[in-house]
Amino acid sequence: MDDHDERIRKRAHEIWEEEGRPEGREYSQWLRARADIRAEDRERAGRAETNPLDLLGLGIVGRIQPA
Repeated sequence: MDDHDERIRKRAHEIWEEEGRPEGREYSQWLRARADIRAEDRERAGRAETNPLDLLGLGIVGRIQPA
């Protein structure tokens, strides 16, 4: 199982526990977990595209004004 699938599995388990461990909802919980992980991945990608220096803690605060 790759990391992506493992993240979905863990999230689905969290959802299952949050919902009180119901039976028969595995598919909907898996779909919700998959959507959550995809949203996380898109958010991370968006931040990386916006400012890659933030990943290194080197993001620039504010804008540089020309002299």
